[in-house]
Amino acid sequence: MKTITKEFVCDCHYNLSRLGDPERLLFFDIETTGLSSKKDMVYLIGCTYLRGGSWHMKQWFADSLEAEAELLLHFFLFASRFSLLIHFNGDSFDLPFLKERASHHHTPVSGHIPKSFDLYRNLKPLKKLLGLADCRQKTLEAFLGTGREDPYDGGRLIHFYWRYLRTSEAALYDALLLHNEEDVKGLPALLSLLSYRDLFLEELRPVSERLTPPEKANSCSRELLVTCTHDSCVLPVPFQFSAENCLISGRESTLILQIPLSEGTMKYFFRDYANYYYLPEEDQAIHKSVAVFVDPSRRQKATAKTCYQKHTGLFFPMSGDLPKDRPHFYSEYKKNPPCLEYTEGVFLDSSFLQKFLLATLPK
Repeated sequence: MKTITKEFVCDCHYNLSRLGDPERLLFFDIETTGLSSKKDMVYLIGCTYLRGGSWHMKQWFADSLEAEAELLLHFFLFASRFSLLIHFNGDSFDLPFLKERASHHHTPVSGHIPKSFDLYRNLKPLKKLLGLADCRQKTLEAFLGTGREDPYDGGRLIHFYWRYLRTSEAALYDALLLHNEEDVKGLPALLSLLSYRDLFLEELRPVSERLTPPEKANSCSRELLVTCTHDSCVLPVPFQFSAENCLISGRESTLILQIPLSEGTMKYFFRDYANYYYLPEEDQAIHKSVAVFVDPSRRQKATAKTCYQKHTGLFFPMSGDLPKDRPHFYSEYKKNPPCLEYTEGVFLDSSFLQKFLLATLPK
């Protein structure tokens, strides 16, 4: 087995303390000869970590088939010093593979595996928000503008490894190490993408809301511009997302929401329509306790479609989960999108702003 260690400069702009003690976080990635943990082997494990303010990388390379057991033992003993293992899709592949290979070699791992944090699972929900084609590591790195020297994929490197065992060619060895090195060095940089998640999941501070004038005379359409910010999250790359009910733009620690408003009359539908009567002449429903005073010829039992009252105001569309503490309005029965009435300052309420954003985010 060969062990490689080096220091490097890491382009990580995320506040590591959000995940725990920065010096107890271990980023890792493995290289295998195939996808079957029962038939294939681990030939390389790489990891990066922070020590004394400097970033370090360590790799264990199996220079023979017999070296896999030693490689696994060294990795698990080293990992036991840390509190959190950070990886990319490791919950589905890397960790189960390592445990199976350790079991195959009767390598003791109990008590040596820290808690797990899967970057892939945490970043996958951002795919639509950021307009990504997929959530592969190289795609995310390209979004951040991170360059790579390694031209190979893991599948091709399997052939390199078998050839290296036969020939010990230095060029093959360098290619194998470089691929893993760029994977593990890139993991801390990917953490900055968590800022997009944090920005929406944590409480934002509303800064302002501004109602624009109608674009044309007598127009019923308006637009509301809402600006909000986060005191500790900084987005690495500006983004823009067009949701069903608004346009969201983000830059650094600021979000701007462009929300369409429409002025007019909409309907609020009562759910318990069996307790209401519909008055065709007034085009509204009233509760049966009041309807007893209305001439029977001027009333009819309400249905789900006629059990409403009209309301005139300024409305904005909602998507996703609707807030339960505010009335929902529709142009017609169950005709989407549902709307809420706009009242001045509603988006300056940080609690409502958070509900609106969570309902707007792509699932």
